[in-house]
Amino acid sequence: MTKGASIPQELRIAILTLHSIVYMQWNEISTHLKVHPESARQMIQCSKAHVCDDFFALLNDVGHDEPVYPPGPSQKYPKGSEELERLKDIALKPESFGKNPVQLARLASLDIVPSTAYKYIHQHHNFAPYRPHRKPKLSQNKILSCIQFAQWALTQPQESFVFTDETWIEIGSPRGKLNVWRPVGSDPYDFAIPTDSRPQFTLMLSGHFVHGYRGEPYIWVRETRKQLCTNAHIPGTEEHSLLESINAEIHNYNQNQLPNNP
Repeated sequence: MTKGASIPQELRIAILTLHSIVYMQWNEISTHLKVHPESARQMIQCSKAHVCDDFFALLNDVGHDEPVYPPGPSQKYPKGSEELERLKDIALKPESFGKNPVQLARLASLDIVPSTAYKYIHQHHNFAPYRPHRKPKLSQNKILSCIQFAQWALTQPQESFVFTDETWIEIGSPRGKLNVWRPVGSDPYDFAIPTDSRPQFTLMLSGHFVHGYRGEPYIWVRETRKQLCTNAHIPGTEEHSLLESINAEIHNYNQNQLPNNP
């Protein structure tokens, strides 16, 4: 390389490294890297003028067995500590199902950043996020009953069945499904989120079809408690008929009981 030519950045780094770590002089660097001795000398002197001595001292320490800096601080809450056990206990409470690790850490009064909260709950307690289970677990008898019904239905003509389906729409309740952080391999039904929310408005979409016929869709709006009480006083409504039947049973019970009977 001729004098005055531009030196690439990677070659500049190599010159400084050989001079600071291997203790080569610029004439030796010129021989090994094929650069002009004056260019190497000026580059080294210019670097020393602009960079403090600590930089070159740090380069000299590269490769030593002893660490230059002391080890970083230990974890704020080590595994098995009282704080992390409190975090686990809170995560296992039913009222905490559906809360993320950051919210659980706040409930446990842990002063940690969000990433550390996820690390603690996952690595130290082996928790992982899962979709929640809201429906109750079927008992063995119910499972056998469903199988028996399915086997019986296969022997019946298709025209004798009516297929129905429905879905609920709730307005004013929490949207979406929150993940449940629970131990890996645990029973999902032990961590079911209680459905105690009260939506402002609820309706149901229902439909049905049979062999060769598709029924019209039906929309049913759930009545409020006040509407149910009002309907109970209107003849012809389902609520009024139910109330009449209950009153008739009470009347018959009172008429047929002896004076000393409860």
